[in-house]
Amino acid sequence: MKIAHMYPIKYTAALTCLLALCTSVKAQVNIETKRRIDSKSGWYNDIGLSLKYQSGNTDLLKLETSLRSDYLVGRYHTFGILTFQQEKQGGKVYTDKGFIHLRGARSVIEHLGVEIFTQKQYNESILLQDRNLAGGGVRLSNLKQHTNPKNTGLNLYLGIGAMWENETINDKQHGKVETNIIRSTNYISAIWRIHKRWTAIITGYYQPYIQRFSDFRVLSESRFEFHLTEKVSITTRLNLRYDSEPPAGIEAHDLEIVNGLSYKF
Repeated sequence: MKIAHMYPIKYTAALTCLLALCTSVKAQVNIETKRRIDSKSGWYNDIGLSLKYQSGNTDLLKLETSLRSDYLVGRYHTFGILTFQQEKQGGKVYTDKGFIHLRGARSVIEHLGVEIFTQKQYNESILLQDRNLAGGGVRLSNLKQHTNPKNTGLNLYLGIGAMWENETINDKQHGKVETNIIRSTNYISAIWRIHKRWTAIITGYYQPYIQRFSDFRVLSESRFEFHLTEKVSITTRLNLRYDSEPPAGIEAHDLEIVNGLSYKF
């Protein structure tokens, strides 16, 4: 195996700046960083696993699994994602969350596409018993820079859309609260293939309630992949979430760093 060359300082500086810009916003589920960037038609699948176990003075078990399937043909791209995460410490569950997301997209012209999606989610750590989403929008890629023969380069995307949101919250003050609202959902995403073995995908979302803009969510996910082989990668994710109106007793922001393995086939 050849030893990778050291990267110029300018690449490191640029990556640091890009990370600062996109993660200054704070983390719901971020789909854009999970989007496949392969262009050939066919089926693609991706399995991820992260496991942490600790015993002795502290008994800790943390498990995160994810499954994704994509189908690309012509102008169409459909995919589904299923994830589950649970953390137990001393026999008590501290983290219990999961979601399933389905999306279909169609390219209209070279730099413009449309997409629709639906999602179901729960997250006990923020008192979210159930969340159901359905929506759609447009995706612009006019900032795209085509990759060079070494398969490296930077691609930028902008998404603008709207979604229906149905939530059931177990609020500590008001009990079970259900809401049905329409939110705007907007994102900017950067996919940077730094080297044939290194990929960075950084995305920020802004989702305000269209009838009261003081009620909004901002989320960001930065995903870094080191490709051991064409199919196996080591991944590191930095997730940030900010909710301007969280349930009673819940912090407005969350920070999460996850390391794991990914297998593509």
